[in-house]
Amino acid sequence: MTGKRSIAVRLFIAALLAGTGLFLRIAARKVPGFADFFAEKVRPVFLGTIGRVFDFIPVSGAEFLLYGVLLFVCFRIGTLIFRAVRKKDGTAACALSLIVSLLLLFSAVFFLFEEGEDVCFYCTSFSSRYGLMSGAYETEELTAFCEELVSECNALSDRVKRDKDGIMTPDGYAAERAVSNMQNLGETYEILRGFYCRPKGVLLSFLMSYTNMAGIYTAYTCEANYNREMTPYNIPFTMSHELSHEKGVMQEQEAHLAAFLNCYLSHDTDFRYSGALSGWVYCGNELYKRDFEAWKKLNSRLDPKVLADLDANGRFWESHRSKVSEGAKSFNDSYLKSHGQKEGAASYDRVVDLMISWWKKSGKTL
Repeated sequence: MTGKRSIAVRLFIAALLAGTGLFLRIAARKVPGFADFFAEKVRPVFLGTIGRVFDFIPVSGAEFLLYGVLLFVCFRIGTLIFRAVRKKDGTAACALSLIVSLLLLFSAVFFLFEEGEDVCFYCTSFSSRYGLMSGAYETEELTAFCEELVSECNALSDRVKRDKDGIMTPDGYAAERAVSNMQNLGETYEILRGFYCRPKGVLLSFLMSYTNMAGIYTAYTCEANYNREMTPYNIPFTMSHELSHEKGVMQEQEAHLAAFLNCYLSHDTDFRYSGALSGWVYCGNELYKRDFEAWKKLNSRLDPKVLADLDANGRFWESHRSKVSEGAKSFNDSYLKSHGQKEGAASYDRVVDLMISWWKKSGKTL
């Protein structure tokens, strides 16, 4: 294929991808029912193809694609500079080819983001589908729920594995177990049924730590990625949160709810402990604001092993606090607000409303 024909083909593909992505963006926001139709009928095709390809890869494909793209761009720019300095023929053609390649890359990124993430923000929410709505609840109800969570944490604290420092560490094959649990949960919540690309730990997780990230869903590869360095009790809950994004549960408080249910309702001790302890963190923080004495009483009942996990978690994130983490938090807040989550990063805490709603509706104790 000649240089001119190659450029023309790449420009055509770039225009097609960008145009389709723009159509999806507008239709999801303006056409009633389009987002639900796309998420239920079309998006599973991408998850079942792209997701299955990357599921064969034992490491995070998104992470290595990012490194590959950066190396490619650096190489092409270096080649362009070398040609310009040496005044070699073809410098202009090389520059044009680089620009067209970047346009194609950005168009593909835009389309895959629209297809795999943006549209889903405008679907019928997980909580609306299953009648788990945010709303007012009494402090007494919150206290009772927190009591159950504390009891569950204490009961499970002796059953999970711990390292030499007494910190909980998940048993093997946690990623496969996370997927299995989600598929089981899908028997109750239909939207969660089907294939999942198993979660992957990020190799350079220290970068995630310094940006205050526990996990991230990558629409481009349909992968749930998590921070391998964080305090281990977070890992099952984070895996479950990011896996829910694979099924289009994009609102953060709802992904947290799905993660809580996936962990707590499983028969897996590691996941139940992770769910109960994560639930206590969120609900306990809300109780702290409403009734400090009630929180203080419950916190004093926590088993020392549970407190060790919480202390380790606090020390970990505090040791990675920086201007970078504050900037990343601000960016995430703006990103969420731009997708209809008016409370931004604070929406994570709204999971308490949904958890209480689930607890009251189910009529179950934990």
